[in-house]
Amino acid sequence: MSVQETKLAAIADAIRDRDGTTVPILADDFPERIRAIPGGIELQSIAITAPPAKTSYLAGEVFDPAGMVVTAAYSNGATLAATGYAVEPSGPLADGVEAVTVRYTEGGRSAAATQPITVVHRLTGISIETPPAKTEYQAGEVFDPAGMAVLAAYSDGGSAAVTGYTVPTEAFAVPGPQTVAVTYTENGVTASASVSVTVARLVIETVPSQSGSPTYTGEAITLELENYDPAQLTLGGTTSAVNAGEYAATVTPTESWQWSDGTTGAKPVVWTIGKAAGSVSLSPASVTLDKDHLTAEIQVARAGDGAVSAVSSDTGVAAVSVSGTVVTVSSVGQASGTATVTVAVAEGSNHLAASGMALVTASFVMIYGVEWDWTDSGPTKGTRTDAAAFFTDPVPAVNNGTGSSPFDGIMPWAGMVRENRAGGVEVKEPKYWFKWTKTGKKLKLQIAAGPVDGFHVDPVNMDRGDGLGELDFSYIGRYHCATSTYKSETNKAQQVSITKSTARTKIHSLGANFWQIDFAQFWYVGMLYLVEFADWNGQTAIGYGCSAGGSKENNGKTDAMQYHTGTTAANRTTYGYTQYRNIEGWWDNVYDWMDGCYYNNNGLNVIKNPNQFSDNANGVLVGKPVSGRPSDFTIPTQSGLEWALFPGAASGSGTNYVPDVWYFHGSSPCLFHGGSYGKSQNSGPFCVNFDGTSYAGDYIGCRLQERPPKAA
Repeated sequence: MSVQETKLAAIADAIRDRDGTTVPILADDFPERIRAIPGGIELQSIAITAPPAKTSYLAGEVFDPAGMVVTAAYSNGATLAATGYAVEPSGPLADGVEAVTVRYTEGGRSAAATQPITVVHRLTGISIETPPAKTEYQAGEVFDPAGMAVLAAYSDGGSAAVTGYTVPTEAFAVPGPQTVAVTYTENGVTASASVSVTVARLVIETVPSQSGSPTYTGEAITLELENYDPAQLTLGGTTSAVNAGEYAATVTPTESWQWSDGTTGAKPVVWTIGKAAGSVSLSPASVTLDKDHLTAEIQVARAGDGAVSAVSSDTGVAAVSVSGTVVTVSSVGQASGTATVTVAVAEGSNHLAASGMALVTASFVMIYGVEWDWTDSGPTKGTRTDAAAFFTDPVPAVNNGTGSSPFDGIMPWAGMVRENRAGGVEVKEPKYWFKWTKTGKKLKLQIAAGPVDGFHVDPVNMDRGDGLGELDFSYIGRYHCATSTYKSETNKAQQVSITKSTARTKIHSLGANFWQIDFAQFWYVGMLYLVEFADWNGQTAIGYGCSAGGSKENNGKTDAMQYHTGTTAANRTTYGYTQYRNIEGWWDNVYDWMDGCYYNNNGLNVIKNPNQFSDNANGVLVGKPVSGRPSDFTIPTQSGLEWALFPGAASGSGTNYVPDVWYFHGSSPCLFHGGSYGKSQNSGPFCVNFDGTSYAGDYIGCRLQERPPKAA
């Protein structure tokens, strides 16, 4: 045991004897127990046996004894840790203090000790000795301290230029005069000062404008702008709309921005929503007017609210009226034809103008007919029927005078006009529809200018299988073919003394669409004549034909005729040259070879397709005709040949039934028609005769027909 420990043990024993206890004394209780011994041990001195943790201070701080150990020494040689001591100075430490005094008092005695410390001057503030080089900024720029000098002030009255200060790094956002804080920290003390700067607004060079060209959709459309930045501008006014039109929005600079003219107020932005494309839907898209439907309605479905109007392309066929979205189409005088109704929808509030078209077909086809009742005597003259029932008889020209016919303004008759074409002077043959009906001894023919149920397209313009399809019109030579040229030319002698085959070849050499006339042409012209004149006897109805002198003469004898139909003779019972609907010499001057048919022992054979024309082949047998003046006709039942009538009986004479002779011979297949320069009343528009394939007489000529393709 050490001397110290021996002393402490003796002291402890003395304390227990005094207190009359044997309980051990804890080390922490020693100082108080010792001091409580009357007239005992006395404080001699104190010493700082362990310095405080902190010995360096800033001026103004208070001494901190933490970590410091103060030891008291006693008269018996013992030492104990002292507590409850005082420190001088007890308040803030001033500049220049180098130590503090620790004073301990016990039992009326006190002792002191010093603890060296260091007191450093304290930062008391900073000031801007020299302002920065730049003090004017635009919004968005960052403060630049270049050129700025900062002076620090201390508690001891001293000062010093300092660096390491801090300034804001954020960009200026708010324009106008303002201050920038400069902060400096030294030894944990922070001081600040401010720098005055001026911040100007940024410039917006371009006023935004509408981007794109939106059109009405029925939904809200939001304005889209070019050159627009929401950080620079605030959008106001009308920025969303549904309907087409012009709208006003505004753009106002935000706090940091201004216009290039220096202003900061709102500027207008005019923007538009365009009208959507219009549309028109018509139901139905086509209507038909007829005797049972003199009017028809077309419903108009349109986009938007534009007013509806309508115009007819042919007001002579169809008239139109509009009520709201209903277009009413009305027949005009029950005229047949077609018209296009253009329905226009005006520009509306949200849609552009639009239009649509509907087709109007006015089908008031007039039927003109004639009927013969051959039950008894069989007159050549028939009875007019249908729309022709109350027509008067035509008045053909006589001696090149004038003439008239109730059919002159009616198609197809009115369409048989002269035209100068590649084949010479030709007569146009418009398409028509026909129907033959036979009931017992009654024979009826009807013609219409348009399609009618149960009627057939005429034999010339029907689809003949030659690749041209159904034509709207064809042509026939006005004159007999001229010598050498085989064209339809006036003041030229007729080409005669040729076989049927030679005529076919020569005419076809004029062009791919030129052919010799055929049995179809015979009936095309014949049916028009029969409905117009209602008489099988063309020689008494128009003229005898042939020639006054009994010899053939050049083409063109009717050129001086003022009217399309008539005779050059002084009267209709005298021989002279004739024409029917501009076709000269249909039964005078010379006969015409007739293609598209031939005769053999089986009967009459008909060829529709001109490409297959032949003297004795390629035909369809329609039946066995009877030679003589016809008193009855057979209507073929073969499809497409309903026009090719042939005599079923021949008991006629020059004054009843059909006065024109039909002759057939089994060994002479080639047929020709009309009449010649020989004066004979056996001939006429319905005369058909025969001869052999090698026959070439001076009284038989030829005539061309042209089948022009439809325009593309």
